[in-house]
Amino acid sequence: MSPPHSYETSRGTVVFNGAILEHAKTCSFRDYIILRLLWRSGMRVSELLALTPSDLEPYNQVLNITKAKGKKQRRVVVDPPMFAMLSTYISETNSPEEQPIFGLSSVHIWRLCQKYGKMIGVDMHPHMLRHSYAIHLIRNGVDLRRLQQLLGHSNIQTTTVYLQFRDQDLRDVYNKVKF
Repeated sequence: MSPPHSYETSRGTVVFNGAILEHAKTCSFRDYIILRLLWRSGMRVSELLALTPSDLEPYNQVLNITKAKGKKQRRVVVDPPMFAMLSTYISETNSPEEQPIFGLSSVHIWRLCQKYGKMIGVDMHPHMLRHSYAIHLIRNGVDLRRLQQLLGHSNIQTTTVYLQFRDQDLRDVYNKVKF
């Protein structure tokens, strides 16, 4: 699944635009990693901010989220390039094993999203990346139960908010049905 250029909600607002990542990539390796990790993993900002080097599982390329919402734990799968970038960042910054990798606040992440969103004329906030991740997975055939697990939702009803379909999505499904 390659990253989309953009998605739109049923209200017509941009949820994610890949150009944001391109801007971050040219400005700051750290910012790029943060934005890409939020989008490609569906992590919550609080989970990202609590992530430590010891939470990385190199053999499985999994992140162990030990401080998920509701004091739960969960595992987050990331793609190999993302895992490699995160590992490189940790190595380059000499991040201590039990200390948060980024050492930032949620306000800083909010401002970071606003900064890069503004560069392309989008009022972006961090949760848009999680939302875009979920919509991207749904549009690429991931079933609701698996999406629930990937997002760390306790209740599947919480996950149904991501079931937003464009007319084209519905047309594509309809055209696959054999009558």
